[in-house]
Amino acid sequence: MQLTQSSPRVSALQTLTVTVLFVLLAIHYSAAVFPSVLRACPRNSTDLDKCIIDVVNELRPRLATGDFGENFTITSLEPITIDRLTIERGENFKANFTNFRISGATHEKTGFIVKKLRTDLESRQINATLLLPKLQVNSKYALRMSILVLQINGNGDLQVNLTDTKVSLKLNFFTERIDGEEYFRFKPIALKIKFGKARFYLKNLFNGDPTLEAVGNQAINENPDVLLDEVKNGIEENLAKTFTQIAREVVKDALLEEVFPLS
Repeated sequence: MQLTQSSPRVSALQTLTVTVLFVLLAIHYSAAVFPSVLRACPRNSTDLDKCIIDVVNELRPRLATGDFGENFTITSLEPITIDRLTIERGENFKANFTNFRISGATHEKTGFIVKKLRTDLESRQINATLLLPKLQVNSKYALRMSILVLQINGNGDLQVNLTDTKVSLKLNFFTERIDGEEYFRFKPIALKIKFGKARFYLKNLFNGDPTLEAVGNQAINENPDVLLDEVKNGIEENLAKTFTQIAREVVKDALLEEVFPLS
């Protein structure tokens, strides 16, 4: 017998198909995807801040690779990359850095340490201070600057070893209501850096003249703030964008109840 649209068998198949489609769509659009390696911190916890610090410490190895398992990946923190930094302050300071890479933030033994963290659920804000004991910066550079009476110029490879760098973070979050569910969202992160000690090596200063190159590097290392202060704002802006991207990727499909459950 030929089946038609009015056939009970076709009608049943159509009903089953439509039902399955609705179930799949409901799962896709309403079920939050929150990586299981992220341990939630109950909002009524006796020490919510310590819980968050413990979770961050547990995640350090995964932040290095960006692999949270279960096909959940985010932007890696190792290395932190900045495509280009360009700074001009008249004729006395012109610098261009490309392929800027910061390594060591998530190192097993010398990676970041959460020194302070304060969560205010009422104002929906998290403030944190991180200490980064050891960082290494590598980049291509083109530089012209003045230190005291010395005019330094060159282009080539740059390496900087940074010790005890402090980073202050202000994270404001909010919720977005979608299909009756409250999704967790981050606003752009505010970030400030305080450099500790720095040791520079700029290869090919003064066209590679070994004597002048040594003099130039010595002058920079005796006055590191002259260079650090110039690049600080650019680094802060780029790191703030990177950290915001990572934070948003981690909770991209998470509900408020998953991040901060009631109990």
